[in-house]
Amino acid sequence: MILIRHHNEGNLKPYFYFALEEYVLTRLLKEGESYFFTWEINGVVVGKNQVIENEVNLRYLNANQIDVYRRPTGGGCVYADHRNTMFSIITKRTNKDFTFKTYLSKIIDAMKKLGVEIEFSGRNDLLFEGKKMSGNAFLQNKYGMLMHGTLLYDCDLETMVRAITPNDEKLVSKGIDSVRSRVVNLKPYLNGMTQEELIGHLEKTMTDQVYEISPEEVDIITEMSETYASRTWIFKKQPPYTKILKKRMSGGMFEVRLDLTEGEIKSLTLRGDFFDKKPLRPFETAFNGVLYGKKEVENVLAENDIGDYILDAKNEELKALLFEGIIGD
Repeated sequence: MILIRHHNEGNLKPYFYFALEEYVLTRLLKEGESYFFTWEINGVVVGKNQVIENEVNLRYLNANQIDVYRRPTGGGCVYADHRNTMFSIITKRTNKDFTFKTYLSKIIDAMKKLGVEIEFSGRNDLLFEGKKMSGNAFLQNKYGMLMHGTLLYDCDLETMVRAITPNDEKLVSKGIDSVRSRVVNLKPYLNGMTQEELIGHLEKTMTDQVYEISPEEVDIITEMSETYASRTWIFKKQPPYTKILKKRMSGGMFEVRLDLTEGEIKSLTLRGDFFDKKPLRPFETAFNGVLYGKKEVENVLAENDIGDYILDAKNEELKALLFEGIIGD
């Protein structure tokens, strides 16, 4: 297996690594070859087909400036920080049906040399002493196969739970206890081995060649990464869904229903116990087709005053409510 030296350590945004995977898969990979590299991120990563709001605690993420990303592979939502190592394996497809076990066995063998007995479980997990320490996802296309996954070294499990659990403290508290009973960090079992030393061990054990990414290739990959960094990528992959925001404000109790498709507001509907001064439809339709982002919402409200339609209502309060549902920005 060939080790990719990408010289991008310390960059905790996954856009570059998704693009690096694509670059290796589509431009480097040759018949009979396999590539491997490790990386780190800080944030929540959702699967290709997931609706973000169904997977995360949006209020917690916004309050703690935790970013959300979308990967090109399927599977579930994960949280990772700089104390969690990610790895990627890119290889040509075989004539056999894909199985995670074929590739994860390389991780199992590498960890066994450290005296850490890992076992394969279910479709795509690795367990240590019955607890999950790695989850994995994959894709395959005409170029080959990509598999990437997590290795929990010393991840902040409490932040993990709060980031991907609904905003209910009882659920969070139970979730933290539950995760600690089902998930394990490897650090206490590695006899003082640092995360960097663990990465070095995996690279030495699993690879026998090195490919150095050149500065010119870094420029190409960085340009490719703009796709994965864009709101288009993050939101257009989501199926249509509805978001409901509720809050008591000046003028009464407001419920905002947003029907969203590919990151755009297809329709906005206002409901509540407020008193309307004239039909709301013109105000509501002003949002149709607008990207659901802070700048775009501000632009609509700059030209449309909710106070003209609802008694005592204020644009700033409505803006704050709409902002509560926005990811990032």
